[in-house]
Amino acid sequence: MILDEIIEELKFSIKDKKIINACVGITYTAILLNDGSLGIAHTVPDGNNSLGGELLGLDLEEAVSSLKSNSLERGILLSILNAISKIPNPQIGDPLDTLEGGKLCVFGYAPKIDTTKFSSIIVYDFLANEEKKLGKVVIKPFSSFVNETCDSAVVFGSALVNGQIDKIVKSVSSNNLVLEGISSVFAPRTLKNYGFNIIGKIEAIDKLKVFRIICEGGDPSKISLYSNKIYTKI
Repeated sequence: MILDEIIEELKFSIKDKKIINACVGITYTAILLNDGSLGIAHTVPDGNNSLGGELLGLDLEEAVSSLKSNSLERGILLSILNAISKIPNPQIGDPLDTLEGGKLCVFGYAPKIDTTKFSSIIVYDFLANEEKKLGKVVIKPFSSFVNETCDSAVVFGSALVNGQIDKIVKSVSSNNLVLEGISSVFAPRTLKNYGFNIIGKIEAIDKLKVFRIICEGGDPSKISLYSNKIYTKI
């Protein structure tokens, strides 16, 4: 599985690190580490946290080895991996701005996409229950996804949280394959092996403010006021 390979690639980055604060919010999950790093991922309310009440002060090695049995746990796991995986010398901006033309395929939770740069867009929405057409954008329930051929495909990191990334990667063909979003991680060797050529992340500028917004049930859109979109090509 892709997530297992990502963990293996990043295992040396978890040594001697501990969780000093954790919050499973309504929309996002956030983790603060003892080196000052902040990690964020989607909260997908499926299952329970088997380490509930035990996260503070926990070594990352123990946390990472234990948190994979359901989507709620994977949200915590992806927050940790998000915190420890740094993009060296990133470009500032949205990786989608580097793509244009042809057919775009998108996989995520109600993702927002600039529709002006592509001739057609198909969105496989994890939240959608029925197909809708909005101009040149076709929104389909992810449950209807079988395979797709696209000029570019964008997979939001939430697919790592809900466990769907393997199915997506096996069944989509594209010239450009992008991993981005709140739950994204920088694991270039693994992701390149699976065809990804661009990785984007959200990097908090004011870590404490972002952490508090998540923990206090704030408007998720406020996170953009205290963070930057960054990306790199691999």
